[in-house]
Amino acid sequence: LLAWASDRGANLMIPSAEASGNVVSEWSPTKPYPSHDVYYPGTEELGPDEMRVIACGSGMPMPRLKQAAACMLVELGNGDKFIFDMGTGSMERLYALGIPLDYIDKVFLTHLHADHMGDLPAFYIYGPQNNRSVPLRVWGPGGGGTRPEWGTKAAMDHMLEMWAWMTGTLAGTIDTRSMSLEVTEYDWSKVNGVIYEENGVVIRSIPAVHFEQSASFILEWNGLELAFSGDTLPNKWWIEHTQGVDLSIHESIFMPDMAMSKWKFSEQEALNAMTTIHANPAFFGKVMAMTRPKHAIAYHFQNDFDTLPATVRAVEQVYDGPVDYAQDFMVWNVTKDGVRTRIAVPNPEYYPTPPLQEKQISTGGERYRTPAGVLAGCPDEMDAVARKIYDDVNKAHGTEYQFQLKK
Repeated sequence: LLAWASDRGANLMIPSAEASGNVVSEWSPTKPYPSHDVYYPGTEELGPDEMRVIACGSGMPMPRLKQAAACMLVELGNGDKFIFDMGTGSMERLYALGIPLDYIDKVFLTHLHADHMGDLPAFYIYGPQNNRSVPLRVWGPGGGGTRPEWGTKAAMDHMLEMWAWMTGTLAGTIDTRSMSLEVTEYDWSKVNGVIYEENGVVIRSIPAVHFEQSASFILEWNGLELAFSGDTLPNKWWIEHTQGVDLSIHESIFMPDMAMSKWKFSEQEALNAMTTIHANPAFFGKVMAMTRPKHAIAYHFQNDFDTLPATVRAVEQVYDGPVDYAQDFMVWNVTKDGVRTRIAVPNPEYYPTPPLQEKQISTGGERYRTPAGVLAGCPDEMDAVARKIYDDVNKAHGTEYQFQLKK
């Protein structure tokens, strides 16, 4: 697929000598390769003027192993990292990159459909077990005349209520600082409104045409611009404010005939969904033709051997610029000199990265105690086994912890 995409303008950085078939002298049978056509997370320094974007979800609401729902990780050379949308299935992809969770604490939601925020509750609640020690910060739409109960603050309040048993019973058992949640509700109806401005990074929102309370984002940093659409029909705000951006990430859902074939939608369902609330490939191509980004990315569709050609044909009927058709773990390195497209090689056997701050179990308050009537179900014969485990840990680490389960 990458070689195929290269023929259509994707900037794949293959050494020129290799690409031309000439003999090169940098390769060795024992030393590291002089170049890689894939990205190994955590092995490359991000330049001070460089942006890296990783697709942690390029697909749809229909669950599949191959593609999670919408999620893009944006990494900047100043150290900042942002998550744009967090659809179902994307958390596993984020974790597989091996990035400490303290570094990916900023989540921006375009709207509150599950395929754009469905993994946020799990990402939040699993912070303590995966060594996050800072609050999770969430930006999401609200206001703009929409019902308050539909907004992000209301959604996050309900999320916290949903996790009340889990957060309550974990108190005093592990470090629960990451259960602190900071929610910023931005007015989705504002055009080019600044919703984030820190450390030289500005993120603006523009309305999206997808029911109501939906938005798209424009990130500006160090002379680079990235535009990211959630779900949207082509709209005048995107066309006005994303002209010539360095990286334009926009949905390109199926054409109606593919929705009928693959999803078993009725004719009316397919026409409604593909032409009145989403951008199909023909719409995507027209938008790119009207905005002429330096590099375009089509996402939010099932990218398969039999669906991709039809998508490409529809786009190329109206747009002739460079386009990548996203799949999960596709990576874009963006500089003022251009865009490099690769695939990441993630770790399928992820374990949590070490904590970046000293553990503070006491911050969760007094430890929750399981009721005595429940603990009575534990047989006394297990006490000796548990004490042996404690003795082994104390001996190995110079500690003096004592096993005490029952009062």
